Amino acid sequence: MSTASSVLEDVAKYNENNTYGFVFDVSANIWRYGWPPLCMTGLVGNTLVLLVLRRDGLVRTSANVYLSALAVGDSLVLMVASVALYPGKAWGWWFDSTSRLACHVTWPVLHTIINASTWFIVAFTVERCVVVRSPLRRLSTPRNAGLCCGSLLVLAFVKNIDLFLIHDLDIGTDWDDAVCIVPLRYRDYANYYRPMISFVTSCVIPTGIVLVCNWAIIRTLRRDLVQTTARDSIVRHTTVMCLAVSFVFIVCFVPAHLFYVTILYWPMSLQDQYDVLGSLVLLRYANHAVNFFLYSLTGAHFRCELVALFHRCIQRGFVTAGCVRRMTSRVTGSFRYRREVDRHLEMR
Repeated sequence: MSTASSVLEDVAKYNENNTYGFVFDVSANIWRYGWPPLCMTGLVGNTLVLLVLRRDGLVRTSANVYLSALAVGDSLVLMVASVALYPGKAWGWWFDSTSRLACHVTWPVLHTIINASTWFIVAFTVERCVVVRSPLRRLSTPRNAGLCCGSLLVLAFVKNIDLFLIHDLDIGTDWDDAVCIVPLRYRDYANYYRPMISFVTSCVIPTGIVLVCNWAIIRTLRRDLVQTTARDSIVRHTTVMCLAVSFVFIVCFVPAHLFYVTILYWPMSLQDQYDVLGSLVLLRYANHAVNFFLYSLTGAHFRCELVALFHRCIQRGFVTAGCVRRMTSRVTGSFRYRREVDRHLEMR
């Protein structure tokens, strides 16, 4: 009987290990093959957003300041995550373990940019709510929007400065075994207190503000359906873009934070935590890559400017091609003329 039970235990352990290995392969493959197209799509889309906003006739509005800051922040998030997260999630090589400076700097920089981008969405939503509902819309100026974005970036850095202090490089016996870890004296803070702080400041408060402002905006839009001027039409289109960005932010951003707090009180195996959280984190980063498509689907003015941008690029391409053909023909003609002169001199 004991032999049979030991055999059954070995079979159970074997199946369990195979299951975890399969799940790990699935999670790693999701990052390995899903992140490159996601990152490239986000970078190209955010670049197009910046180019369109440079063309926009309302480039000096506060809304475009927030959209530009959000596009830059999303691009930086994708680029930094490509160095800090993607090699480790997909291939097992972590950039923060390469040096002590990388261990101290990687995570504060990444989380600072992520939190700043999150609060840019919140600020943009509040600004749209003020423009749509409040008589204080005169406060929504490009200068105030720039000051708000700068202040949010500073606050995000202050909020994540503790990550610089609680991480350290454990070299061990060889540099090949170096790992960026949280020392034992900071382990309780990193495992229990910081997740709750991040959950409140990066999820609960932003989501609550976004939901309240979106509710107020939707009520106002449903009550005032008449568009009197072209400026009112542009404001309405920009507000609809803001609603789309806000709702997608909630769908992509909240699940990862909820799960990260849930596992503090709901015991799970480390492998399951890694796999589920890895997939949810990838969903969270998708939020930084889809704004271009949201603007294109919901913003008629943005689509017009995007078409005008492509039309101008095509015209410039035709003009450049014509100039190249003319220069080539001139150079070829000069070479032919020179050969004819040389041949005539040789005959004489």
